[in-house]
Amino acid sequence: MVSIDHDYEQRLYAWRRELDDHLTHEEGWLALVGLHWLDEGANAIGSDPALTVPLIHAAVPAQLGTLTLTGGAVLLTVSAPDVEVRVDGESVRQADLRDDHHPDGPSKVEIGSLMFTVIKRGDAYAVRVRDRENPARLTFTGRAWFPLEPALRLDARFVPYETPRDYWIDNTVGQRISIDSPGEVTFTLDGQQHTLIAFPGNDEQSLWFVFRDATSGRQTYGACRFLNAALTEDGRVDLDFNRAYHPPCAFTDYATCPLPPAGNVLPVAVTAGERYPERATS
Repeated sequence: MVSIDHDYEQRLYAWRRELDDHLTHEEGWLALVGLHWLDEGANAIGSDPALTVPLIHAAVPAQLGTLTLTGGAVLLTVSAPDVEVRVDGESVRQADLRDDHHPDGPSKVEIGSLMFTVIKRGDAYAVRVRDRENPARLTFTGRAWFPLEPALRLDARFVPYETPRDYWIDNTVGQRISIDSPGEVTFTLDGQQHTLIAFPGNDEQSLWFVFRDATSGRQTYGACRFLNAALTEDGRVDLDFNRAYHPPCAFTDYATCPLPPAGNVLPVAVTAGERYPERATS
């Protein structure tokens, strides 16, 4: 077990505030108002709810134009007159749109307070729509957390695979997705040894976990929680469950979150990190 000190607490609380700021940013998860999958060929867009890509907003006419998907390339064509559509800040009538796997990031299409981007998941493409005036964003009061629990900040050990393993897991929109894993982490909790499959983190010195435990669906979001952990050169891992947090799909129906691999369902209750607001005690 790793001790908790004042500096640690301040860093933890600052990190939690950053999570809230990310959620409530005008391009954050709480601004999401739609996720619409594209068919190969022309996809009609506009405020008509019967269209393939409905953009329900006063600034959008019933028929705005089309998004044409051709072998992974997406072309925006604006056919409605007298409507300003901006792509990456420039007013356009037609534009090729980058998806979120492009090195430069996705193109941002703006109409009034709406902004949409193209995302790629497997071989499928979708339009993810945000509205900076979405009430969910404007009324959010913050995540809820279990009380800080020093005993659930654990000193774990990283066990690398000889070669990375390819795991096929489900996501929240019913797709099977592939994620490489560099290895596993072992740790002791409640007197028992446990293992979690690790995925690559933000850099070479970090790991990322998608897990469930006995609180899932009761005190915490049922699908999973996420956890990022620092990895040292000697293979030690600062596995701090006080930093476990709910994924975007806990806050919006329009996220595409991965679900835990079979090996990442812990039989114990991890009463640290984020929990449901309605049952919060702190």
